[in-house]
Amino acid sequence: MLLRRHMLAALAALLLAGLTFPAGAEPSLDALRAEGVIAERYDGLVEIRVDDPPAGAKAVVEEINAKRREIYRERAEKQGVSQEAVGKVYAKQIVERAPEGTYFKQPDGSYVQK
Repeated sequence: MLLRRHMLAALAALLLAGLTFPAGAEPSLDALRAEGVIAERYDGLVEIRVDDPPAGAKAVVEEINAKRREIYRERAEKQGVSQEAVGKVYAKQIVERAPEGTYFKQPDGSYVQK
């Protein structure tokens, strides 16, 4: 009976650990850029660069782009310019600050690596 109780407690602990730290946790932007999965773009947004991205990559792109679009929209309204113009200015700053190895999509569709 005591052994069974210990086994159930151990099983419950494993299940709780799995719920707390899911195996398929969303990867980070930096990790995906380092792997070459995500590329920065000339317009200040990000995109998936590979044909078969890992799980969670699409969600990261959607989240990052939604946040950036909101920032660009707010800045554009304050400055009386288009969101696209603001995005291109931010893209230059992103290029400067991104780690080595990051891919950047150019306006012609080609990629360059920092």
